[in-house]
Amino acid sequence: MEAKLVPIDLLVPSNRNPRARTKPDPALVASVRALGIIEPIVVRPLPDGTYEILAGERRYRAALEAGLSEVPVVVREAGNREALEVALAENVARKDLNAFEAMEGVLRTIEEAGFSQEEAVMILKRALHSLRRTRGEEAPEVEVVRKILEPTGISPYSLIRYEPLLNVPREVRRALMQRGIPLGKLLRVARSPEALRLMEERLEAWRSGKAPTIPGLSPEETLAASFDSVLRTLDRGEEAKAEERRKRLRERPRTDVEKLVWSLSDLVEALEERGLLNERMRELLEAFLDEAEETLYQANQREAGIDAESFHAPLRERLERLRAKARGGGA
Repeated sequence: MEAKLVPIDLLVPSNRNPRARTKPDPALVASVRALGIIEPIVVRPLPDGTYEILAGERRYRAALEAGLSEVPVVVREAGNREALEVALAENVARKDLNAFEAMEGVLRTIEEAGFSQEEAVMILKRALHSLRRTRGEEAPEVEVVRKILEPTGISPYSLIRYEPLLNVPREVRRALMQRGIPLGKLLRVARSPEALRLMEERLEAWRSGKAPTIPGLSPEETLAASFDSVLRTLDRGEEAKAEERRKRLRERPRTDVEKLVWSLSDLVEALEERGLLNERMRELLEAFLDEAEETLYQANQREAGIDAESFHAPLRERLERLRAKARGGGA
């Protein structure tokens, strides 16, 4: 197809572009200012006479920054699915497109096939869960994801690392990525149930107007701007847990009864951190403590041969923490 010059004001960035960062590259701006746009921008015509950018948004933004009034374009007819495939294929050729941005493109493609955001996330999660398995047949969802990514050359396996980010609402994911927050930090928060809970609470407060947002920013953008405070809260929580672990090392179990209770306590905490300590398990834990607590004290006394309250204090403290967790409280 031959390129033609069109006014830059007629170009419209696509909301299907998987790339989260859209600031003009200073080096590219300098090149466009000196040489113009060498490679035409690929667009599709819209009913109102404008053109949606399919490939070349970085060049478009650089041209805006450089002050160009016209840019060369190649016009092609394309449906929504093809438009996204073109954008993915264009961006994957750039070294700075990452698998996270490809994952966003996969989700959008699934949604444009008629699924909701929640359904798209579940389809992708099932596909990635299947890919993690070493045995058995692949789930049908894997083939869906593989076909979407085929034009880009990106392997579905490269998305597995980013699955925890699917727990973060899309608007928040994009707001965070647009601020250039490193993926490592995003993954750290996405893997923490406590951090996700904190983010949801803050976001709900801003959305409901119960807390002031930063002027000019949406609640999602406000959360992105205060992301470091979420990390600091997470750091404090992790330090407190580390101190608790150090304390436990100083309180090593001395009897078989204590070893049993200590192991149960560690197991319950691990389940809680992974979000697996559901209401039914809490009920069973509390019922066990109601039945067995006094028996455990007596057995510990017989085994140790010591009746001093100070000797049994660590056991009582550990059982109290277990009971607090059974009631849904912290320790």
